[in-house]
Amino acid sequence: MAAPEVTYAFYRDEWRGQLDEGGFGAALPHALAEVRRLTWPNDPEARGAADEWRRAVCAAVDVDASYGCSGGAGGLSSVTTGTVSMSFGAGGGASSYDADMARAVGGELAGTGMLFMGV
Repeated sequence: MAAPEVTYAFYRDEWRGQLDEGGFGAALPHALAEVRRLTWPNDPEARGAADEWRRAVCAAVDVDASYGCSGGAGGLSSVTTGTVSMSFGAGGGASSYDADMARAVGGELAGTGMLFMGV
């Protein structure tokens, strides 16, 4: 699958993204990996969904940037300070990063047939 190119110009001008070029570049590899993971083996060009795929990548860029361009690594699941303890997300479930990524990408690709529905 030859994925459509997502450039900073597309992100800035078409998507109306707010990141600077450095932030976009830092988040892009993680965003591409997530969109590929959620759409494999579907080909956006073959499905006529190149623009939707680009928008999904831009949505994923914004999600990854909100997590510090980390690819979801190192996200906190709980914090304890003194006698105060806080937990985030459901135990054993998908991380907040994964859920946020799936929601953002899915919102852009809904109805295109691009989302992986296999086993």
